[in-house]
Amino acid sequence: MIDLVGDRAKRFKVIFLAAALALVVFAVTFALGGYSEPEHLLQKPGGMIAFAFVGCWILIILAKLIMTPLLQRDEDYYEKGCDDSDV
Repeated sequence: MIDLVGDRAKRFKVIFLAAALALVVFAVTFALGGYSEPEHLLQKPGGMIAFAFVGCWILIILAKLIMTPLLQRDEDYYEKGCDDSDV
């Protein structure tokens, strides 16, 4: 997977490309008349599936971006704090 935690420039590039892709998808959907009806988007065929798919991916990406820096430890984390040198 893409290492978004260590490289700030790469993380910015991926976030920018994801936002641009979302804007393009919205523009294409709008141009094809996806938002012209007063009917709710989730009531259309496949609307709930698309909503769930996109929502799950957003949750996964946000969890990766937010939780990984908080929970990730160095490879020698347990050896640095070792005070039992005689064991």
